[in-house]
Amino acid sequence: SQYISINWVDREGVIDGDKYQTFRARVNVESKVTPFLTVGVNAQYAYRNESYLKSLWGQMTMIPPYGSNNIDDPESIYQRRPTGLDPVNPFYDNLYTDLKDVKHNINAKLYTLVSLPFGIEYTMNFIPYYHFSEYLRHYSSKGDNWKAIGGESTRQHSKRFNWQVDNIINWKKEFLNAHKVEVTLLANAEKAQYWYTEANAKTYSPNDVLGYHRLQAGGVPTVSSNDTYQTGDAQMGRFFYSFENKYMLTTSVRRDGFSAFGKKNPHAIFPAVALGWVFTQEKFMKKTYDWLNYAKLRFSWGENGNREIGQYAALAQMVSGLRPYIDQTGTVYTTSQIYVNTMANYNLKWERTASYNLGLDFSIFNDVLSGSLEAYTARTNDLLVNRALPNITGFSSVTSNLGQLENRGMEITLNANIINNKDFSWTASGNFSFNRRKINKLYGDMIDVLDEKGNVISQKEADDETNGWFIGQDPDRIWAYERNGVWQLDERETAAIYGCQPGDFKYIDQNNDGIMNNKDKVFQGYKTPRFRWTLRNEVKYKDFSFSSLFYSFWNYYGAHQRAANNHAFPDRTSDFAFPRWTSTNPINDYARIGSKNLGTNWVNKSFIRLENVSLSYTVPKKIIQRAFVQNLRLSMSVQNPLVWAPHWDFWDPEGGSVTPRTFTFGISVTL
Repeated sequence: SQYISINWVDREGVIDGDKYQTFRARVNVESKVTPFLTVGVNAQYAYRNESYLKSLWGQMTMIPPYGSNNIDDPESIYQRRPTGLDPVNPFYDNLYTDLKDVKHNINAKLYTLVSLPFGIEYTMNFIPYYHFSEYLRHYSSKGDNWKAIGGESTRQHSKRFNWQVDNIINWKKEFLNAHKVEVTLLANAEKAQYWYTEANAKTYSPNDVLGYHRLQAGGVPTVSSNDTYQTGDAQMGRFFYSFENKYMLTTSVRRDGFSAFGKKNPHAIFPAVALGWVFTQEKFMKKTYDWLNYAKLRFSWGENGNREIGQYAALAQMVSGLRPYIDQTGTVYTTSQIYVNTMANYNLKWERTASYNLGLDFSIFNDVLSGSLEAYTARTNDLLVNRALPNITGFSSVTSNLGQLENRGMEITLNANIINNKDFSWTASGNFSFNRRKINKLYGDMIDVLDEKGNVISQKEADDETNGWFIGQDPDRIWAYERNGVWQLDERETAAIYGCQPGDFKYIDQNNDGIMNNKDKVFQGYKTPRFRWTLRNEVKYKDFSFSSLFYSFWNYYGAHQRAANNHAFPDRTSDFAFPRWTSTNPINDYARIGSKNLGTNWVNKSFIRLENVSLSYTVPKKIIQRAFVQNLRLSMSVQNPLVWAPHWDFWDPEGGSVTPRTFTFGISVTL
């Protein structure tokens, strides 16, 4: 069998100059060489061109209405700076910038499937990945920003090659029409290499006309490179047993290795076990058959690992460079030095998470309503963190295994066949979930607990105020000054104690000592959603199909510092048309222009988004058969048509910036 596809995309963003192009090609080929041997390859090539210059959006928002647009007048002193000072014209720098930014990716999977005696199957997968990127940029000396340095160029070339080999043996057998057994064995190996080279030049002579095509014409060349290498391996055994498709047992043991961990702990073993019970097949459930079609109870326990660290995090890394040296006579020398800049940790090991999961799958009323309920708890030990070190050690931090993090949560999924007639159907599916996290342990450093008289009454583990990590709290819990509106005119004297004045944000001095410090910070909301839900509807009427997708992140907070009205240089730049405090408009959610902000203005970012609406029409076959067409479908869709955030009013609450609304029209033809 063969499958070939080609795709080309040329897309522009909502900001002027924001554009990219992609080309993708995919080929799938499979051949049954003999009755017991099948070979195949799935390959994909992707090309992405990002050699386009986006206008400086941030500069645009700061240009006052009276700024002069003289970009076409090279003699004007306002050509780059419309007001004579910052900000700059958002299009000017791009006129003198030459950019080439392209990326190539090749993904492939070569596989062999061999059928052996006794029902044994052997599968070998070879999965290579190749990435090449080229980034060339030149800032011309004709532009005001680079005239003084005679132009500036950079050439960056990077290459990444990864491969992975899976050897899988699988055996299935059924006995006496009741017992099912399946055994799976896996042996895996992987390797990843990365090469990076960068060359820079500036102060071109006699000119920089050739730009990055002739770096040797630059007077101040610099070169750097970085090559990395990592390997991994894994072995896994899995056993599955089922009796009458009613009672199920699955066990597995996996051994993983990764070269980035310390010499003593490159490997780790992760066991797991799962039980399943389809209790609707029990005789005592016969009375429920008229409404309960299917129900399965699941329980599982297992461990998995995390290896997301730098490939050399456990090693003592060395750097070198030229340093000036002055002898006793005052003579300056340049000498090369080599020194260790990271501390080794040969005991570094895998981060481990052990989780329990209890679930229920069900279907009722002849599959009108089906779904699942999930409840879980997980504890992560030996978290991979960069622990700060005292300066006396000569290092700022070291990668270590520390602490314990606990997760608890629940997820509910429902699928409903609301209407199902010959010409009309309506289905809906929804999901609701939440997750709660808590730090149980950190570094193990103990501190004294004192009573009101200063006597030591006990000890407790110390928190990490620098990173905002506290025992018993969510890592994303907000610990900050509590804002209490805006200082008003009749509070001028009190505001002056904290160096503020009417119109500045007011934060509560929790201990009333006249000083704002960590003792005044309190726990407030959370930076991540406390609840998430999605809702999808699909309606079909004859050859028409309509669908919509809603989703929501609820009860979480984000920083809205622009509400302080002090972004950039408010005395000489413009900004978005925010509300602002004045003596005649004494509001409490926005500050005066150029205010002093002592803390962070946290605002609820809860939102509900209509993510997608689509409508399609399938042309009846009796109409298209005359044109030798098997299938013809017309479609249109709108992505991001609506978002509702009752408390957040600054761009997109999820992305934090401009999120486009996309209209898509399509025609699908099968010949």
